Amino acid sequence: MLPIPLDKLIEAITGIASPILKDKLQRNETVIKLLKIFNLDPEHPPSDFTAIYAYTLVEYGIGKPKPLLELFRQEQIKQAFRKAFDHNNPSILLSEVDAFVDAYALGDEIKSLRIDIRREIAAFYVVFSEVAKRSRTPADVLMNQAIASLHQSIATITEQLERLPTLEGVRTEIARLAAQSYPALPGNETSSENKCRAIALAQQMRGWFETLGYVFEKSYEVWEDNYFEWIINIQGRRGYDRILVRGIEGEAGVKDVVTLREAVEQQQTDEGWLVSGRRIARAALTRH
Repeated sequence: MLPIPLDKLIEAITGIASPILKDKLQRNETVIKLLKIFNLDPEHPPSDFTAIYAYTLVEYGIGKPKPLLELFRQEQIKQAFRKAFDHNNPSILLSEVDAFVDAYALGDEIKSLRIDIRREIAAFYVVFSEVAKRSRTPADVLMNQAIASLHQSIATITEQLERLPTLEGVRTEIARLAAQSYPALPGNETSSENKCRAIALAQQMRGWFETLGYVFEKSYEVWEDNYFEWIINIQGRRGYDRILVRGIEGEAGVKDVVTLREAVEQQQTDEGWLVSGRRIARAALTRH
């Protein structure tokens, strides 16, 4: 499949009359029409990254201002998005977008729109995740009895996102989707982070910590099958505190507390936090 020219795609999206957006049925019909014009199957997206990205731009972009869509056309944003998706870490993309918006004239145009750019980026990420999840052959879809219309599914997700009042809420939706299985996109390299069963918990925690202004130490990041570890810096009255955070899949037990204490001593942090997506065993709670 030949690469889809994103400039022409954006021109087509922004050329749609605004009144059509007020009718959900008309909007869905318009999405399908645009996808077909650019040779994208409305029900079964191709499995390559470029096509899924273009597909997402149509599903997400109708009704969005042109400067915002132009942001997604920038090659460095597109590559940052791919890296973020490959590593299940939207923070990579958010950081790149922040830097771009501050450095380029297009960023000034976007700022003048007075929109929450980080929220919009996260929303695009959610739609992309849903499209990627559906990028299978018709036989695969029937085998899994997943015959619901993709564009209708995305319309539902979009409505849910619009009702979420904060970026943190959108990040939680990203975490929910990240916990589901995605097909491997061509050219992707499998990373240890993709294999971590606690990835959904990690996504939610990263969103919370970033919202609170905590700083992640880039030199320390551990991803294993059933747990992950970070070191964060929290501003205090006298400098900052270094906290070793361990998030685990399943119930936290005494062994996890002991392991956390050892990691805290090894990394020489001020304290350690043990976080479980489920609950902590009573014995672990009474462990000192």
